[in-house]
Amino acid sequence: MMNNVVQYYETIEEDSRFSRNSRKIEFLTTIHTLSKRMPPHAKILDVGSGTGVYALHYAQQHHEVVAIDITPKHIDILKDKAKRQGLPIEAHVANATDLSEYTSDAFDFVLCFGPMYHLTDPSDRNRCIQECLSVLKQGGHLAIAYINKYSIMPMLATRDNTFIRGSVIDKVLDEGVIFEGDEDCFWTDAYFTSPDEIEAFMQQYPVTVTEHVGTDGISHTIQHDVDRLDEAQFEAWMDYHLRTCSERSILGLSSHGLFVCEKN
Repeated sequence: MMNNVVQYYETIEEDSRFSRNSRKIEFLTTIHTLSKRMPPHAKILDVGSGTGVYALHYAQQHHEVVAIDITPKHIDILKDKAKRQGLPIEAHVANATDLSEYTSDAFDFVLCFGPMYHLTDPSDRNRCIQECLSVLKQGGHLAIAYINKYSIMPMLATRDNTFIRGSVIDKVLDEGVIFEGDEDCFWTDAYFTSPDEIEAFMQQYPVTVTEHVGTDGISHTIQHDVDRLDEAQFEAWMDYHLRTCSERSILGLSSHGLFVCEKN
């Protein structure tokens, strides 16, 4: 249930998510990838904005940004940051499955960077994509972030190996969902998919794929080693990563994936 997700994010420090090398690779790769498609002075809807790392970035780049998130704490933090930085970001508490407040065909770019992680019901996932596309202009781009289910067990092996057991493997690979309170739940209510599955899922919509990358490759899994890289080494690692993140083998290992498509 979505209230589990809201309660989870109300209690964690999401604002520090990209503070370490291994974590900010996801942000840097996303910005790099979207820069190929982002028009100047775009009107952007950030769906599931969190505390606003992308909303703030694009507002600083003089784009017109509207941000929504289901967690009130996130919107409060985002509004405070935008006010302190003098950025005209419109931010609201809202659900990604209902964007009826916004005009059809209104946005040049829609960022859907959090909702797919937590929409455990297939009908909600479909509704989310339908809503995102409804407010997107024809020829505009929708960017969807997802968590790759093939990265979950390697991640758990390095963080909490008590979950390395058959029931968790079955849950992740076969069902792709976990629910808070279940004995096999290592996070909160969550949905995991794969590169092939997200591509097949999006085939039902009137879109053309423009980019599909693994936004952190294996950096999230080997985080401690990546965090120890000095500035020059990290720059070299980023060069390697950006040159390989769209390779299918790397995409299949990445913790986070980014699927970008154009509305037909």
